[in-house]
Amino acid sequence: MKTSPECGYAPCDVNRIMIYLDHAATCPLRKPVWEAMDRLVGEADFNPASLHSPGGRAAAVLERAREEIATALRTSRSDILFTGGGTQSDNLAVLGFARASEGTARILVSAVEHKAVLEAARRAGAEGAVVDVLPVDSTGWLDPQTLAERLSAASDRPTLVSVMWANSEVGTVQRVRDLCDIAHRHGAVFHTDAVQACGKVPVSLEDVPADLLTITAHKLGGPVGIGLLVRRGDVRLEPLAYGGSQERSLWPGTQNPLGAAGFAEAIRLATSELPGSADRWRALRVVLEDRLCAAIPEVTVHGKGAPERLPQLLSVGVPGCDQAALLTSLDLAGVAISAGSACASGASTGSHVLEAIGVRPAGSYAVLRFSFGPSTTVADIDTAVAEVTKSVLRLRGTDA
Repeated sequence: MKTSPECGYAPCDVNRIMIYLDHAATCPLRKPVWEAMDRLVGEADFNPASLHSPGGRAAAVLERAREEIATALRTSRSDILFTGGGTQSDNLAVLGFARASEGTARILVSAVEHKAVLEAARRAGAEGAVVDVLPVDSTGWLDPQTLAERLSAASDRPTLVSVMWANSEVGTVQRVRDLCDIAHRHGAVFHTDAVQACGKVPVSLEDVPADLLTITAHKLGGPVGIGLLVRRGDVRLEPLAYGGSQERSLWPGTQNPLGAAGFAEAIRLATSELPGSADRWRALRVVLEDRLCAAIPEVTVHGKGAPERLPQLLSVGVPGCDQAALLTSLDLAGVAISAGSACASGASTGSHVLEAIGVRPAGSYAVLRFSFGPSTTVADIDTAVAEVTKSVLRLRGTDA
């Protein structure tokens, strides 16, 4: 994989892979992030809750990272709660809200949310909450009017609306500002999972005043194992774990200053590179989409026609092709692509996102999700198209 000093990756196993096009699953640790963390070894790798000097230095690193992330997101430092990742943040937002509510909570989610939100809502429903799943159109887009109509029904229940900023499987970007405004007009709390959106489209809490927002570091080229939940205002949440006062007792346990510093550097890099990176990715996505559709008969582009799509993500369906066989063939050819959300890649059932947008193929149907990163090039796209085409034709039995 060709990299540059500015956008390259830290030394890691991904460098053995010829073409890596699965950044939506994880963007490998970026070189500047690794260097920023490396400089803090010996300073940040202590328990920040300890009262001695090493603990105090680690606490200073943690709080500096919290401040830097808050600045990037245009919110207050006190709003940032560090967690172990996006799934934990989503669970804390949804299930934490339901359990903290006085009376029976009402939770509205879109049908294409990440499983972390859908399963947390299902758990809340099992505990007595009223859960409403909102339909989307064939591109995965939620019409704000649909939310307005559901919320217009009179209800005195404490209400949470959770709609992801951008979809992790098909790339559809929601009109989150409108959804947030509608939720607030009806007295509801608004949560958005911005895991896939941050660093790919502008994410600002000044522009979209969400009450709760989820981000994780490893989608940005930061370290695995640290995420955050932004909690603004007086939104009440019940902790999901107990035993400490860290992160305002909402996510207790020993904090990770070194990871937080890497997180801060990753989000700084990603946001400072916009909009240039988005423009470059969008151009690559257009090239990839056009060439795949020209080379392979009957390819379907998922999410095409949506008002906005993520610039660096493309999901396609290939009928008449076994998905596992195709992914294995590409891996052997040195091309790393996924079928969809990495969190559900081992599931025995099909994608709930594709089902929600009406993709229900009768026969074999392979899904390929391509996602770009800082070092993705046109040459990578050329190689990927050639290898996908060759593998599909071979598996269909139509190669020369």
